[in-house]
Amino acid sequence: MKSNPNPSTLSRPGRLLATAAILATTGLPILSAQTTQVVLLDEMVVSAQRSSQQISQTPSSITLVDLNEIEKTGTFSLQEALALQPGAIIVNTGAAGSQSSLFLRGAASHQTLFLVDGVRLNDRSASYANYLGGADLSGLDRFEVLRGPQGTLYGSSAIGGVIALETAHGVEGTSGLLQAEYGSFNTFYGSASVSGGVESLGYSLSLSRFQTDNDRPDNAFESWNYSGRFEGQVTDTVLLGGTFRGQTSSYEEPGSTLSPFPGTAELDSNLVTVYGDVQVTDGFSSRLTGAYFWNDYTFTSSWGPSPSENNRKMLDWQNTWWVVPQVEIVAGLYYEKSEFEPVGTVIKDDDFALYASGVYRPIESVTLTAGIRRDDYDSVGGATTWRLGASWKATETTHLRTTVGTGFSAPGSADRFGVPAWGQLPNPDIKPETSIGWDIGIDQEFPTANTVFSATLFANRYENLFEYEIVDWTTYAGMVVNRDEASTQGVELAAATRPTDMFSARLSYTYLDAQNDTDDVRLDRRPKHTLDAMVQFEGSDRWSAGLGLRGVADRTDQGLEPDDYLVLRAFGRYRIWENLVIKARVENLLNKTYEEVPGFPALPIGFHGGIEWTF
Repeated sequence: MKSNPNPSTLSRPGRLLATAAILATTGLPILSAQTTQVVLLDEMVVSAQRSSQQISQTPSSITLVDLNEIEKTGTFSLQEALALQPGAIIVNTGAAGSQSSLFLRGAASHQTLFLVDGVRLNDRSASYANYLGGADLSGLDRFEVLRGPQGTLYGSSAIGGVIALETAHGVEGTSGLLQAEYGSFNTFYGSASVSGGVESLGYSLSLSRFQTDNDRPDNAFESWNYSGRFEGQVTDTVLLGGTFRGQTSSYEEPGSTLSPFPGTAELDSNLVTVYGDVQVTDGFSSRLTGAYFWNDYTFTSSWGPSPSENNRKMLDWQNTWWVVPQVEIVAGLYYEKSEFEPVGTVIKDDDFALYASGVYRPIESVTLTAGIRRDDYDSVGGATTWRLGASWKATETTHLRTTVGTGFSAPGSADRFGVPAWGQLPNPDIKPETSIGWDIGIDQEFPTANTVFSATLFANRYENLFEYEIVDWTTYAGMVVNRDEASTQGVELAAATRPTDMFSARLSYTYLDAQNDTDDVRLDRRPKHTLDAMVQFEGSDRWSAGLGLRGVADRTDQGLEPDDYLVLRAFGRYRIWENLVIKARVENLLNKTYEEVPGFPALPIGFHGGIEWTF
C-alpha cells in the first residue's frame, strides 16, 4: 500500500495520467458540477509530506485550491484566491498593487513561506509583500495551502504554514488560453498561456500584464508576470526539467492619509530552477533541484532611492523510499547561500539543513507521521524542528486528523548586521523566533444532503519574536531585538453544498484570538472574525452567475480599532461559442467605504468586463 507516486517520477504515459488526475481535483472535497450527487475525491497533495499522498491520509490541514473554479468567479490575482481559504487573512496596504501581507492562522506576515516549484521564495530579508501585491494565477497548475508549523520539511519562515505554487506541466497535445479584461480606474488585465507536449517532452509558457490607475491620485500600478516549464523524460527512469517564474512591477505609493510619505516602489523578482528525477528502483526515487533567486526592490521618495537586493543560490536533494508497503521515508539535505545588499551594504549568510520525515500506515485507514530537521546558519547558529501527525479515515465519509509541531524564523541579515543607511544598528546576539503549535480537525461528507464540511481547532505559541527597538530618540536609530511572546488560537470552518444542478454555495470562516502575551495586548491586523462566502448559479453549460461576500470584524491596528466591513461582489460568464466566453464582474457592489489598514482607503465600486478564448 504505497503513497500515490509523484507524477514527475513516472514514465511519460504514467506521468500524464497522474498529472491529469491531480488537475481534476480541488482543495476541499468537491461537488460534481453536472450532477446532484456530492463527490468526495481522494485528492492528491504534495506539500504535506514532500511526496504525493491522498488528503484522506494526510494529518495536516491542507487545501488543494481548484484554479478552474477560482477562475469562474472572475478572480485572477493570487492574493484574492488566498483570501478565499480558511485561516488565510490577507491585508493590503492600499489598493491594487500595494504591499499585501498574509497572516496565516495569525502568524506574522514574514512567518509564512511561499514555496514556488519546490523552492523557497521568501525569507526575512526578501519579503513577498510586493510580489503578492501584483502576482496572478497565470501559468499555475497547482496551488496548495498547508497550515500549521512546517519547519520540519521546509525550514525557516514556515511557522504559519506554506503556500505551495507549481508552474504548469505540459501534457500531450497543445492547449492555450488568451484573455483580456478592462474596467473601472482605467484597469486592464491580459494574459496568454500555452502548454503541450510531444512524446517525451513537455512545456508550458505564460505571460500576463496588469495595469490600473486605482482611485487615488498618483496611485498607478503596472506589472508583468511570466512563467515557464520545460521537461523531458530522458529514459523510463530519468526526468530532467527546469522552470522560471518572475514579476516586474512599478507602484506609485501615495502614502497613508494619516501621515503621507509618497514614493514609487519598483520590483524585479525572478526564480529559476533546474531539476532531475531518478526512479532508482520501484521503491526508491531521488530528486535534485538547483535554484537561483534574485529580488531587486527600490523605493524612491523625496529623500532619494533606497535600493535593496537579495539573491540566493539553493540546492535541495530529496530522496523518497518506500521501505515496505506500509512505510515511506522522505529524507534529504538543503543548502542555501544568500547575499543581501541594502543601500550598498553587502551581507552574506549560508544555511545547511538535514531533514527526514516518515509515514507509517499500520492499517489502510490509519496514517502516522513523524519528522525532524536541523538547520545551521553561519550567522545565528542552528535550529531543530520536529513534527508528529495522525490521520484516521473512520468511515468512507469521515476523516479525522491531528498534528503537533514546531517552527522557526531565522533573523534576516539586516537584523543581525544592521543597515547604517536605514539607521538600523547591528544585533549580533539576536536569536531565531520559535513556535510550537497543534491542531485537530474533521472532514465530513453528508451525501444525502449534498454537502461537505470541514472544521479545525488550532493553537500556537511563539517565543523570541522580533521587534524594532529605538535606542537613540535623537536620531531614531534602533535595532531588531527578541522581545515578545505571543499566542494564537482559533477555529477554521469550511463548507460546500450543491442541492441542485443549478445552485452551489461555499463558505469559509475563521475565528482567531491573537495576543501579545508580553504586553497583554492583541496582535495588530488579526481580526477575530473573517468570513468569505459565495453562491453560484449555473443555468446551463453556457452561462453562470454568482455573488461573493467577504466580512471582517473586530480588529486592532497601532492603537486604533478600524471599522468592521462587509463587501459584496457579483460575477458572471456567458459562453458564446465552444471556446469563446465573455465575462463581467462588479467589485464592492454596495460601494462600501472601508480600509484594510487605517489611512489606506480600499477601492470603491468597480465594473469590469472581458473576453476569454481557449484553444
